[in-house]
Amino acid sequence: MKTLFGWLLMIGCVLTAHAQAFGVVDYERVINESTFVKTSLERLQALETRYRGVLQTLQENIVLTNEERQELANLLLAENLNDEQRKRVDQLTQAARQRAGELQQLRQKPQPSETEKAALERFTQMEAVGREAIQSLAQQLSQQLEQQLQQSREQVRQAVRETIAQVAKEKRLSLVFSTEAVLYAENDITNDVIKRLNERK
Repeated sequence: MKTLFGWLLMIGCVLTAHAQAFGVVDYERVINESTFVKTSLERLQALETRYRGVLQTLQENIVLTNEERQELANLLLAENLNDEQRKRVDQLTQAARQRAGELQQLRQKPQPSETEKAALERFTQMEAVGREAIQSLAQQLSQQLEQQLQQSREQVRQAVRETIAQVAKEKRLSLVFSTEAVLYAENDITNDVIKRLNERK
């Protein structure tokens, strides 16, 4: 019995002597309070808002040819348009709205002429193809957003791990545990990790 007590006492002394070699970090706090993580999230939210705006604009300006729709989509997805590009967006949206107005009038005509029937068919076809194209684009943008989300998560995870390692080395900590796994520890490096992480670009 004395031997067991002696071993426990010795282990306790060793752990006490090396207490400074252990640290803890509150990973959840790092994620929730870090401006680095918030900035990554804001970038994704801005991208999602832009994608939704593109789809909504295309939906509101549906009566376009395939070439016009593709051109408008490319312009709307681009950032920082110049004056000429903005002017082209206006031209395309005006053309689409004019055709949509004509289509509405043609649908209400009780006895359209042959020319009007041809125009009605052409605009109706544009509208139908447009709906399919927008649905396809929505799926593509959704996939791109999901890829960006996964990539961003991985970048954040890697940045957090690297930052924890840097702070731990500076404080001469050989091990860093999550606060979820430790009930108490003096060496909580959470604030240092958040501060250092926020300094990253």
